[in-house]
Amino acid sequence: MKKGVPVRIYLKQMRIKSWLKSLFVFFPIIFSLELFEWNRFVEAVILALSFCLSSSAIYVLNDIIDVENDRNHEVKKHRPIASGQISFPRAWTLMVCLILIGSGMALSVNLASFLMILAYFIINILYSKWLKSKAVIDCFCIAAGFVLRVMVGGTIVRDGVSDWMFLTVILLSLFMAFGKRRGELHSYGAGETRDVLKNYEMNFLNGIVFMCAGLTIVFYSLWSISQESRLVYTVPMVLFIIIRYLLLVFSGRSEADPTNLILSDKTLLAVCGLYGLIMLVLLYGRQM
Repeated sequence: MKKGVPVRIYLKQMRIKSWLKSLFVFFPIIFSLELFEWNRFVEAVILALSFCLSSSAIYVLNDIIDVENDRNHEVKKHRPIASGQISFPRAWTLMVCLILIGSGMALSVNLASFLMILAYFIINILYSKWLKSKAVIDCFCIAAGFVLRVMVGGTIVRDGVSDWMFLTVILLSLFMAFGKRRGELHSYGAGETRDVLKNYEMNFLNGIVFMCAGLTIVFYSLWSISQESRLVYTVPMVLFIIIRYLLLVFSGRSEADPTNLILSDKTLLAVCGLYGLIMLVLLYGRQM
């Protein structure tokens, strides 16, 4: 590493907070009642770490490509590459190392997860170079990252990812992606910091966000009923989480970035934690 650059600068560039998204990898193993099978748990941890490193590599790539735009952004200008704290050669080296380690970890588990990690890289490279300026396509690319996390987790469980779980995750992912675009449009206006915002209109984004929120609740409800009747009692909590998230999105906080919204709101964070505990009790109570 470059002399005089603290390790924390490199960790900041890797966006450690965003590793929270890799919890999606655990969804299949949790809901398939295989969480306490040691071999599968270890594999899930490896795959989650693989996605953490892979996503960090993509963040480095995005910051290299968007460096000029980031320098004109009131928040992003403080990122290590945009501010000059990490040089371009060091940034490229960091990205390559993260890719090699992340993909290698996935390959150590199974070939299917490695191929999905590879698909994640390809989608995000295309996104960084071309697709991020294409309205609607950009949000589907963002959502694909969440869906691939779940699908990677599904490679290590017996029955894979159910249809209802897939639909729930993709609608939840689109809800967060379009919510993020709405937050950016509200905070910075059309095209000032992100070109694709010129192609979005606030009323359109409002409608899409509400549509995706509603369908997420519907598909989650159908998934819970298909799994076990007791899980239907978690639907009100999911409804509360979605509504609370909507409130934060429409208040213009944190550009509606999913990680920042969840971590910055104690109420939302507490309810998400409570939901997780209740779900574990409902699913694994009999086994304990």
